[in-house]
Amino acid sequence: ALHPHPTPSTMSPIDALMIGAGEYTTGCVFTAAGAAPDKPAGVVAITLTDMRRRGKIGTLTLCDAVGTRMPAVRQTMAEKIGKAYKDMDLTMRTFPEDDVEFDANAFRAAIATMKRGSVVTLFTPDDTHHAICMACVEHGLHVLCAKPVVKKLSDHLALAAAAKKNNVLVAVEYHKRFDPIYVDARDRIKQTLGPFSFFSSTMTQPKAQLDTFAQWAGKSSDISYYLNSHHMDIHSWSVRGESRPRRVTAFAAFGAANERLQPKDGRKIEDTITLVVEWANKNGSNGIANYTASWIAPKSDCHTQQYFHYMGHGGEIRADQGHRGYTMATDVAGFTQLNPLYMKYTPSPDGCFAGQQGYGYRSIEEFCDAAVAVNDRTSSVQEISDKDVLATIDATARVTAMLEAGRVSLDNHGKGVLIQYPESAGDLDADFLCEPVGIALE
Repeated sequence: ALHPHPTPSTMSPIDALMIGAGEYTTGCVFTAAGAAPDKPAGVVAITLTDMRRRGKIGTLTLCDAVGTRMPAVRQTMAEKIGKAYKDMDLTMRTFPEDDVEFDANAFRAAIATMKRGSVVTLFTPDDTHHAICMACVEHGLHVLCAKPVVKKLSDHLALAAAAKKNNVLVAVEYHKRFDPIYVDARDRIKQTLGPFSFFSSTMTQPKAQLDTFAQWAGKSSDISYYLNSHHMDIHSWSVRGESRPRRVTAFAAFGAANERLQPKDGRKIEDTITLVVEWANKNGSNGIANYTASWIAPKSDCHTQQYFHYMGHGGEIRADQGHRGYTMATDVAGFTQLNPLYMKYTPSPDGCFAGQQGYGYRSIEEFCDAAVAVNDRTSSVQEISDKDVLATIDATARVTAMLEAGRVSLDNHGKGVLIQYPESAGDLDADFLCEPVGIALE
């Protein structure tokens, strides 16, 4: 039976470990452009610090691979969070020590200090997610991981199995699931638009973002893993149980990213990647989707141009997340699109942080509340997954399968890649809820 969700006042504070001290966690970026304008003070640390002010978080710990950056990280948080808002207590232990130039295993020492049942936020380069996430799970910690949670389907399935074995909650931080417009679109797609026919999404960021990611761009990950994953999740979430992806082909443009970063190691960095995915519908029809992501856009009226178009047999829906009909122009910064629905950094008149309703904040708070519910045994991990709000590890493998298939297609000159599912047991409903088990190059 489903248990009543406890109210915040009855919840005990939960300790939190933040792994990765970069832009999304702390707002600290070592480039000329600095932090992205849609998240100037980061997202994770400011959210967890405010949740501690509200009595929902206990101790905070911060871990990175580069200890020598920690003084600058602490100074950035002090300026952007501590001084900017009232009653924001930034007391936290940091790993590794400040004199350590690089320690890829610093996370292991940090994990060892955490009590079972604590929460971890993981925002590090994509190719490090699997090892760190697995270490957290085996220590009995609940993990909220940046997208993509892993790069390979086999790693995704291994993590899902480990999470189940250790009875911990693992979810992908797809914050668009908490955008009220995207949530409404998902519900309309499910209830009124009929079988899936066509989906198209575009997500682009300016070239300055390449500088932030210069160490790993084109080496440990690509722009499709980084940005396409968002709308692939929204699409998959919207049609889950009715449609499933079956074949992927990918296409890429080159030139501008390599010219800007001029990597010395010979890597080729894709400017723009488009994945074309064929979907099968439960009623026997099929649909097609294209997901496009780029990081060579010019500086524009918003940091991320992002929109999608969904067409079903009974209607269509369009959403433009970059333009909310809310603009500002100043002498200093010029014209800009505002989106406080994501993160609201302007304090309230009493000086307190006032962004609790932003979907960047709510994504993290909802995960922490769910972790507390699991610890208090007022909800099981399976019940949280069945609610289908958080992007839990057991129900998100099809996005990983599409992303990996896209990479394999690119590495094989655009050949098709098939997504494989378990043998049918003769139950169509069950078949379409099954997660993929493999991919195969045609």
